Amino acid sequence: MNTLTTLISQVPAPTAYAIVAAAVLAESVLLIGAFVPTLTLLLTAGALARAGELNLILVIATASCSVVAGDAFGHRTGHLLGGRLRTGRFGRRIPDGAWQRADTLMARRGGQAVLLTRFVPVVRTLAPHLAGATRMPYRRIAPYSLLAAPLWAGAEAGAGYAAATSVQHTIALGGPALAITAGLTAATILTAAKIRRRRRTRTADPDIGSAAAHAWRPTPVRRRCRLRGRSGRWVAERGSR
Repeated sequence: MNTLTTLISQVPAPTAYAIVAAAVLAESVLLIGAFVPTLTLLLTAGALARAGELNLILVIATASCSVVAGDAFGHRTGHLLGGRLRTGRFGRRIPDGAWQRADTLMARRGGQAVLLTRFVPVVRTLAPHLAGATRMPYRRIAPYSLLAAPLWAGAEAGAGYAAATSVQHTIALGGPALAITAGLTAATILTAAKIRRRRRTRTADPDIGSAAAHAWRPTPVRRRCRLRGRSGRWVAERGSR
């Protein structure tokens, strides 16, 4: 996988298109298709198109033609092998779950299974083979293959193209945003540290707490009495210490 993605970024454009075509076509071969990194390859090709080294339309067109040719090849192989498709040397190495999913979709959807499985790795390799093994005419799957090919190639190559654009915007805006974020984070950490230090100081020195409590203690008030005039009555007065 790393070899293909590295190679496609170092060779001339015509050779890069040829690598894309060969890889997508190889994915239609039983067993081999499971090890061909078409997703990574098309993502890389889309990113290179964004950089101006490839043309996005040519990448999609190249991959689409290879998809249609691969589906036709798979249908023909399945037609020749028939019942030996699963029991053959390559068929036995494919997980039973993948065979069952492809078989179920083919039985329920017929030719539409080629379209539905195009976005499912491994299963998209098996669907045309099963169509041929069940003697389904190629004309029944051809329209769906023609429709699925550009949708799949456009989605994967387009994702690489869009991702490259996002990376460029991130690099342009990420520096100032990172500096602002770092400044706010540092200010928050320093403020929290000061508050924590003050709390620890108050807890560690009990005299500070007792002095503060004494400073806020209300002054007691006492009453005293005095003799009022000639009436001889005692009148209570408020006084403080």
